[in-house]
Amino acid sequence: MREKIIKIIEELTDSTDINGNVDLIEEDILDSFAFIELIAKLEDEFNIEIQPTQIPGDTWRSVDKIVKMVETKMEKK
Repeated sequence: MREKIIKIIEELTDSTDINGNVDLIEEDILDSFAFIELIAKLEDEFNIEIQPTQIPGDTWRSVDKIVKMVETKMEKK
């Protein structure tokens, strides 16, 4: 799952040096358009639903945090 998420982010951003703990926002890897596309791709790829209330916050700052959120959503299905 982790590698899939990294691949999605790399495809959306043309970045190739993404690791689990790099701050995707601080390092300007994810802009607002890539962020919206990422949410849509995660929903499609992992068959999850991300509510608007779950978008703000620290969850989206790193691959590791995104993986944890996706895993939690998949466990609740």
